[in-house]
Amino acid sequence: MKRDGSIVSVIAICMIALTVVLFASLREKPIIVENEAIADIVEAPVEFEDQQPDWLIPEINTVLVDHQRLIIGTDDGIYVKPGLDDQLPLRREPGVEIAHLNVILPIGNHRYVAGDGLYLLDENYSFLIDKFDFGHRIYALAEFGEGVLIGSETGLWYHRDLPLVESGPQDTLLKDGIIVTALAEDRGGLWIGTYGDGLYRFDGHDWRLRYLERDTSMFDFVTALEYAYPNLWVGTEDALFRYDGGKWAQMFVADSSESYHVTNIMTTPAATYIGTADGLLRYAEDELVADDSFAGMEIVGLCRGEKGVMVATRNDGIFTYKGKEEIVSPEQLNPDYYAGNQIEEIAGTDPEAYAVPEETEYVEESDY
Repeated sequence: MKRDGSIVSVIAICMIALTVVLFASLREKPIIVENEAIADIVEAPVEFEDQQPDWLIPEINTVLVDHQRLIIGTDDGIYVKPGLDDQLPLRREPGVEIAHLNVILPIGNHRYVAGDGLYLLDENYSFLIDKFDFGHRIYALAEFGEGVLIGSETGLWYHRDLPLVESGPQDTLLKDGIIVTALAEDRGGLWIGTYGDGLYRFDGHDWRLRYLERDTSMFDFVTALEYAYPNLWVGTEDALFRYDGGKWAQMFVADSSESYHVTNIMTTPAATYIGTADGLLRYAEDELVADDSFAGMEIVGLCRGEKGVMVATRNDGIFTYKGKEEIVSPEQLNPDYYAGNQIEEIAGTDPEAYAVPEETEYVEESDY
């Protein structure tokens, strides 16, 4: 019995030791701090357990100015902010859920919105007019002739709301087998950027694959295109290029050899702005510079409005370029934001303010 008791005691001691080791290992397990990507030991206080998680704030995917209104495309839908004053952005409910919203294109009185399909909305983004299923996700839209060019995972399509003839097709597959990520029209043809298949130029008859002889893989993964005479700008996952019609040049900040994951490009009369996954670049007077005030931010959209150039980030809000004035904060895109301390401001909002103004005039600015 004494021997049995000793065995029991040894087993009990071992179990206690094992419990202590396991508990200690759990306490020492690092917690990844979101956005910082740094391992750290953090014990959340009890009072923070009921805080809203970050995923309730939609991520911004695209932004544009449409008849003086700021249109914000997010993974939670479309928000409209009338002007750039203190009015809050209001979420539209067009009667359809647009999954993976990527791009918005206004044409006339209609608004094309693309994601896991193509949706035609009214000019106020309030109701669905029509929808089209291309079977795969859409990444790029561009007005072309009397229709719309659609860059998708299945290739490049040409879409018309009305067929050329009564029995004719609405949609024509111009080139299949490529994942189209960006489109730009120059004075003699069309540039098509792809994911994994390079950069094409189509002159209306022939397709030509364009590449650099020194490294034929440099244009394999195109993420952004912009044409502003006389230059074509090409952004890729690793670099930025400029083509003047005669020669190609890879662009760098000062004398650095740093690479950039380009997300979008926009040219104004004064400068060309380049959004990247890690900040904002500006090209003017033959010099490319980085704007330190946007360092570390993923730039997802660039547009021009009454306050000049506006810069949209994925998770940090929307700002003016000059002075970095905050136009939309991330919290204002949180559905629960309106149910809290902003309910009085929303209650006093005039719904007509979010509609297309009866008379609008957009003045092209040239001092930015």
